[in-house]
Amino acid sequence: MKFTKYHKFGAYHWKQYADNTKYTRHADRVKEWIKEKNILDIGAGDGRITSFLGAQGIDNEPEAVRLAREKGVDVVLGDGYHLPFKDGEFEAVFMGDVLEHFEFPREVLQEARRVLKSYLYLATPEKGTNNDKFHYQEWTPRELKELVENEGFILEGEILAVPKDKRIYGKFKKV
Repeated sequence: MKFTKYHKFGAYHWKQYADNTKYTRHADRVKEWIKEKNILDIGAGDGRITSFLGAQGIDNEPEAVRLAREKGVDVVLGDGYHLPFKDGEFEAVFMGDVLEHFEFPREVLQEARRVLKSYLYLATPEKGTNNDKFHYQEWTPRELKELVENEGFILEGEILAVPKDKRIYGKFKKV
């Protein structure tokens, strides 16, 4: 599925953040949540959150990578199915609003598990709150927990649901 938002709207996450939208609340929540220093952001897009985290980013959309680099953010072109990184290279992996864009999310979770040492952080729209043509699927908190735990992780704490922002968040430890 071709993701066209960056061609149509440019570096829209940077604009949404500056305009104090629900994306601003999301980005600020992620900044406060993730404390590791060596982070991979899978699906980094135009790099707004990647820049806050001081992370290495990867995205499969050339225009998003171009926009991120234009902003001085370290984002490389690639996809979540075949990460060009060594086993255990990162302390943590963040996938924010990206898992739902993959046709085969289990494969992406397996690849994320390969390159991380400790934690996987996920933020995704809660099932039934979105009608986005770019989403292959969405999950309830219980379904997300089951999906991720079946790929070699264990949920730390609970899935946080933020109905106002139509997102759910989960921190999973690699086992």
